[in-house]
Amino acid sequence: MMKTFSSGNCTFSVPAKNSYRMVVLGASRVGKSSIVSRFLNGRFEDQYTPTIEDFHRKVYNIRGDMYQLDILDTSGNHPFPAMRRLSILTGDVFILVFSLDNRESFDEVKRLQKQILEVKSCLKNKTKEAAELPMVICGNKSDHSELCRQVAATEAELLVSGDENCAYFEVSAKKNTNVDEMFYVLFSMAKLPHEMSPALLHAPRQGDGRLRHGLALRPPPQRQQ
Repeated sequence: MMKTFSSGNCTFSVPAKNSYRMVVLGASRVGKSSIVSRFLNGRFEDQYTPTIEDFHRKVYNIRGDMYQLDILDTSGNHPFPAMRRLSILTGDVFILVFSLDNRESFDEVKRLQKQILEVKSCLKNKTKEAAELPMVICGNKSDHSELCRQVAATEAELLVSGDENCAYFEVSAKKNTNVDEMFYVLFSMAKLPHEMSPALLHAPRQGDGRLRHGLALRPPPQRQQ
């Protein structure tokens, strides 16, 4: 099966097996859209604009094969539970974002992770497919002072412990800290071509003692003034 769509004067045909959907979930004001913006154009917007639901699409020509990545940046308010369930059902890879200085946003990520596992488990039972579920849990705003931290790294790491398809990162969308590395690992877990990752030139080295599935990749602690 091929998906055909047009962009300008060009028409692209992408095999269904090369089409993926990345879903970004989390509470309001945790930086979901900022992380997506870093991925799409390498920029950070200081002004906060509430997201209803934003959809983005990237098309890649990799060694002569066409790939498509759809990115769904969801609302943190989730006024329509059916829309959220549909987002989960259609997602292939997931980024769950919380703010390190907001305990409630972390609790929301725990609820989201549970819901994703439940929804995908039901789908798996219906289709009889043993599908993997690549997921990154992302603690944003690591540039803030440690005095503002409300979620310990060890606690967040428990959410991914023992799951080879789930990883935890502490990032700063504002400072662009660990964002590329996070996408690189997510795409690697999803077995996507490395050319789709913005971190192609900044790939973390395996065996460096800091990056393992189920553990955090954290920036060095900031020196207090």
